[in-house]
Amino acid sequence: AASTSVAVWLALSSTNALQVEVLGGLTRARPSTSWRRATASLVSANNGDDAGDDRLQQFRAWLEAKGVVDEATPVRAERRDGWGLCLTSGRDISTGDVLLQVPRPLHLSASSAKTSRLAPFLDVVLDATAGDESGVLALLLMHERALGDLSHFSPYLSVLPTADELDVPLLWDEEERARLLGGSHLELAVASARADIEAQWSALHSAVVAPNPSLFPSAAPAVSLEGYLWAHAIVLSRALPFGEELCLIPMLDLANHQAGALNQCAIVVNGGSGWEAAVDPAQLQPAGSTAAAQLTAGGASAKDAQLFIDYGEAGWRSSWEMLYTYGFVPGETMTAWLSAGGRPLFFPAVQDDDPLRPQKQALLAALGASENAYAGTWVDLRPDETEVLKMAPLLRLAAVDAASLPDVASALASWSAEPIPTWSQMQSPIGAAVEAAIAQQVIVACAEALARLPNADELAATAAGPKPPDPGSWEESAPETKADRRAKMAARVKLGERHALEVCVAVWQRAAAAAAEMSEGQGAQLSPSR
Repeated sequence: AASTSVAVWLALSSTNALQVEVLGGLTRARPSTSWRRATASLVSANNGDDAGDDRLQQFRAWLEAKGVVDEATPVRAERRDGWGLCLTSGRDISTGDVLLQVPRPLHLSASSAKTSRLAPFLDVVLDATAGDESGVLALLLMHERALGDLSHFSPYLSVLPTADELDVPLLWDEEERARLLGGSHLELAVASARADIEAQWSALHSAVVAPNPSLFPSAAPAVSLEGYLWAHAIVLSRALPFGEELCLIPMLDLANHQAGALNQCAIVVNGGSGWEAAVDPAQLQPAGSTAAAQLTAGGASAKDAQLFIDYGEAGWRSSWEMLYTYGFVPGETMTAWLSAGGRPLFFPAVQDDDPLRPQKQALLAALGASENAYAGTWVDLRPDETEVLKMAPLLRLAAVDAASLPDVASALASWSAEPIPTWSQMQSPIGAAVEAAIAQQVIVACAEALARLPNADELAATAAGPKPPDPGSWEESAPETKADRRAKMAARVKLGERHALEVCVAVWQRAAAAAAEMSEGQGAQLSPSR
């Protein structure tokens, strides 16, 4: 299977595969505590916002009118101090209780755009966004927002957070990104994402937005580059996968994150004989059937408890991913910030002038990798010895030649190398000289990344935030500002990056030492984890 930007899979067998992760596709997380995404200021506790109360009541009334909630629904949208608008239990809940069902017609998605007033322009939209599903959904969201009270989704849109209330770096200005993210790979990653979105907006504005003022009233504040960036930030932080597409799912998207939360999101369908779990995307297509996103209790909860979901899907996200996607960094201790650290780095592999490049490229393709996988790989380095070795097999394959591994080189040259056995051989060191060269390549890359980061003491001071008043002091703690909060989060990400890079350096320094001992005839094991 061809790879995507999410990951390059180098399959060894049906039960043994090596995943080389690359920067781009973001999997969900399993951080160590409960966290919330931004919610609109109308739901901040004790703010006395009558207009906010009205919007929340209108949202509830809209959900009731659409049949999503009624008096018997176990969950409700409620304000919570420090959390904003979230899901809570309206009664005692037992394991297996169906908490919420949100039917597909209430989802905002690329599919729902086909039945909206944007439908005649979707081919142009897809062309302008280069087929980016997030771009289509963001434009649909901006369109609905620009319609104001005329939008079918107006009550839902009114409870979404504003740009000022979102902490995702995508919405930080250039000066703030440079000041807070400087030295982190996030500075370039966010700048690149913004550049792509700005290019999308330029194309969309010329081809769709400006020529159709009835769909995008020019007087509406939402109809602007800032409005399009806001829509992308909402999609990034709140959209959930439903079948094979991203969806904004009203009410369900109020659930905050808690690591290990047992409540489960699923897709259910009803063809007329009752609800059942959807196990195949084809079940979502037949006419006459209804599909819905369903939240089911994975454990018992008392009345008035907040109900969480775990944003994790497979594995866990490092802290930079959490900040990039959701606008928060889990953890309140140094241990948490370090253990959640990660740092993507690109490691070049097979060179174009390698005489065995065509054979190595074909071998990787036979294993399921993309056509360009031979050139190198992105690895999100994490503070774990197994994680920082993920690049090794590909770098070893790149180093194979007549001097390092003559039998393999000969088999490659004659196009007779068996893919699975050859790749299996790359899982272990193939020689002292090769291992020393790879160790040097990795160590240099990590050292260059570390040199761009502030020192650990400076980061630790910022990550901890302002020192609270001494016990017994009459002085009160100053309220945390948005600038303070963002500075703390950025510092925590950078601390995690430093730690991941330092762990990687330590592991590969051991590999270099073992290679040196081997080359001197001392018989050391060539194992980076030695």
